[in-house]
Amino acid sequence: MDFASHKVEEIHPNGKKTEEGTFLNGKVAAGEVVDKKENKMEDKKETENREVTGSKDEETKKVKGMDDEELKKYNRKVPEERSAVKKDKIEEHFDRLPWVWGALGRLLNLGFHYGPQFAPLNIPLNRRLQTFAVFFWMSTFLFMGFGSLFFLIYLFLYTEYWWVSLCYLTWFVGDRSVCNRGGRRLESLRRWSLWQHYRDFFPLHLIKTAELDPSKNYIMGYHPHGILSAGAFGHFATEGTHFSKIFPGLTPHLLTLEGHFLLPFYREFFMTTGTVSATRESMNYLLSQEEGGKALGLVVGGANESLDCHPRSVTLHLSKRKGFCKMALRHGASLVPMFSFGENEIYEQVNNPPGSLVRRVQDTIQKIIGLAPCIFVGRGILQYSFGIVPFRKPIYTVVGAPIDVPLVKNPTKKQIVDLHEAYVKAVKELYNKYKHKYSEYPEVEMKIV
Repeated sequence: MDFASHKVEEIHPNGKKTEEGTFLNGKVAAGEVVDKKENKMEDKKETENREVTGSKDEETKKVKGMDDEELKKYNRKVPEERSAVKKDKIEEHFDRLPWVWGALGRLLNLGFHYGPQFAPLNIPLNRRLQTFAVFFWMSTFLFMGFGSLFFLIYLFLYTEYWWVSLCYLTWFVGDRSVCNRGGRRLESLRRWSLWQHYRDFFPLHLIKTAELDPSKNYIMGYHPHGILSAGAFGHFATEGTHFSKIFPGLTPHLLTLEGHFLLPFYREFFMTTGTVSATRESMNYLLSQEEGGKALGLVVGGANESLDCHPRSVTLHLSKRKGFCKMALRHGASLVPMFSFGENEIYEQVNNPPGSLVRRVQDTIQKIIGLAPCIFVGRGILQYSFGIVPFRKPIYTVVGAPIDVPLVKNPTKKQIVDLHEAYVKAVKELYNKYKHKYSEYPEVEMKIV
């Protein structure tokens, strides 16, 4: 073979090029190897540029082809600076650990890149007020009642002001049943500007899909329970979401466990919001009022359901809950299904599947005290790593169409079961109809136990 006929450009060690190179000892000259590598690199860069340009063009076409509803969903992205996004990045690190070590890591801000995630100092005042409003709500629930109880015990046992505790005990004995007789509503407190900051923290949205006749009474079933029913409190116990304007003529009452009204001072504060006990006596009293227009916000799943409230899951304790259907039939009160998308996303909860050691301990404690001892993780006031403040994630509460219920003083078991089945069907339809519009995880299927 005549190797001399193959012309290549050769680069000698001195940096000079020859017009005509040859294969040296059967090997290609160094210059051709360099040129080929440079050509390959240029081709690779051109390919990458075409891929990037093509992906951008495809993204642009995708956005242009969306209708208004899809575009709204596409643009509804959480800004990077919001605590929910920071939390997701941190959780990716801690979620790989057993929950005990993960919780300790969050508490002590362990880790390097995932260490202390402090809030910026230049956060606007309105966001500070929003955080304070939610922290105030959390503090009343977690600290006011038990703190007041211990304070009164201390006064009675260790100070000369024992008579203060005795006076309150006397007041409590005569006032203990007020939570079952409509409470002690105070509209000025329900309209505090503080509750508007509470609403804007998440934010909360109350979405009306049908008219409610103000001459009728309603039992409005709130789903899911969440860790602390933040949405139910905002809608029924305050005017932060303007319930009375959205449903004019209706008087909202939040129904909750009677145990809340055994704690000193907290019970008085809670009743001023229009909150009452979720007992049969309390519901009978409100639904028996001749003027009508009562809207009873009932978290149907109760404390049991809160233990199953985890992000990216929807588990409703509804199959055995039929007492509210019987109450609706006895008073001819319409049932209104409600679903709050995002209620389960504002807190992380320790993994506690049924049958696990954690769950068995929680179930035992709940049977004793009546309250579910959820082990949850939120954010702090000045940092995003650990705390009792919920994460900033929107809650969309969709109010469905009412189910008209006939007045039956002594309903049969079949009538109760039929009404319950109709209600469960309405809850499922409400969830499936709006999950693609309001849920962060529309692929999640509802599970009813």
